[in-house]
Amino acid sequence: MREARLVVGFLCLVVLTGCASSRPYTVKRAGAVVPCQMAIPERDLLLGVAMSGGGSRAALFGAAALEALARVRTADGISLVEKITHLSSVSGGSIAASYYALKKPGRDVPVLKGDGALSEAYRVFFEQYGAAVSQDFETALIWRQFRNLRWLNSALAARTLAEIFRMRLFGDARLQDLSTREQAGDSPGLIINTTLYNNGRRFALTTLPPDAFEYDFFADLERALLARGKVMEPAPYIRERWKLLRPMTPVEIHMDPCAGGLAGAVAASASFPPLVGPITLKVGGEKTYWHAGDGGLYENQGVETLLFLYLKQLQEKRAKRALVLVFDSSYPFSVGERKLGLRSLPFTLLTFDFSRIPSIMEERATTYQALFFRTLQIEGVFPDSNTVTAVIMRHTDATWAADMSDLPPACKAERKPLASPEAVRERIAEIPTALKLPSECDRQLLVTAATKLVAEHRDAILGFLNRH
Repeated sequence: MREARLVVGFLCLVVLTGCASSRPYTVKRAGAVVPCQMAIPERDLLLGVAMSGGGSRAALFGAAALEALARVRTADGISLVEKITHLSSVSGGSIAASYYALKKPGRDVPVLKGDGALSEAYRVFFEQYGAAVSQDFETALIWRQFRNLRWLNSALAARTLAEIFRMRLFGDARLQDLSTREQAGDSPGLIINTTLYNNGRRFALTTLPPDAFEYDFFADLERALLARGKVMEPAPYIRERWKLLRPMTPVEIHMDPCAGGLAGAVAASASFPPLVGPITLKVGGEKTYWHAGDGGLYENQGVETLLFLYLKQLQEKRAKRALVLVFDSSYPFSVGERKLGLRSLPFTLLTFDFSRIPSIMEERATTYQALFFRTLQIEGVFPDSNTVTAVIMRHTDATWAADMSDLPPACKAERKPLASPEAVRERIAEIPTALKLPSECDRQLLVTAATKLVAEHRDAILGFLNRH
């Protein structure tokens, strides 16, 4: 009888968790003047860093990548990270990008010592940085949901995630605080990418003004056609569709970006349906509700936002060149292919990996995106690769020594150490997308991979920077 009561009590608790409801966030309406809004100053070189989604895997990989960039000395003797103008992040990458923008030492603190090593301040910062962004957020999320009777409510899970980020990483920091740091030269500009469920568009949580992303694609297309003696045909449908690709900003939904909480912005970017999010917003007394969720639903690298931003600056002659460094730790599509190829059982509700559905669509979309940008660059619509280029570094692409001499210590200490570069790459590829990294070997593999990739692309990066 006692066991039966316990079972009934547990079932009642589960039912109650489903009854918990969430209210939308009411955010401040933007005034006629947005004091934290930051325009992009004219400069010869724009250097952006895009940090992909991928849960804690992406957060640690992105943090390690920034540390590796910090150790690169440029021709004028300063650290490469001092040249970064913007960070653009998605999901797990937003955890790392936001922490860096908020807490990195200010401009008066040197990054490198005279011998090229990290300064003590930056050594301590990066040590704390990696530990902070790779915490076990997932277990904290589960227990906080359970204790607060929120378990079955994905909207409340997003609220819980924001609470955890506020307690563990960001405190009460707002986008206004980041704007102040950027204006003082203490940190690069930050773009936290989310997806609006309302219209399927990119929603960039940033203090940049809306017109910063209004690159006139058709003006460049018409110019390229005229150079070949052709006239552009009317295409009203395509022109309207093109508008949907441009990122939306808070001001466009009448939201005051200055008052936006950093923890909530990162939680919106990192909320992964159907378990977490989206976050629902209501601006002032307006009747429209906005639902912002996982930035990876739109585009998981974070690179497209930077391309729009920098193409606009190049088009208006406010910059001469632009380089985008992309740290992509998206879950490899090929892993699912390999696993499904070995699966003999049909799918059931409890065994089907629903993430495969958006992954299929993402694989197709990113292929078309790459073809689109590269083809138009070849055709002279977009600036050539000497003017704007992207260097993509994927966590699975690092080169490992055949004798395993570069295997991290934690991996060597495992009962069955990885025996070949192929085994290492497979291990890294199969690190799951979650908000935790329980394996110390996985942690060290991600950090080592980021360091290797920056070293492997160092000459190409510095070559572009030094080109005139």
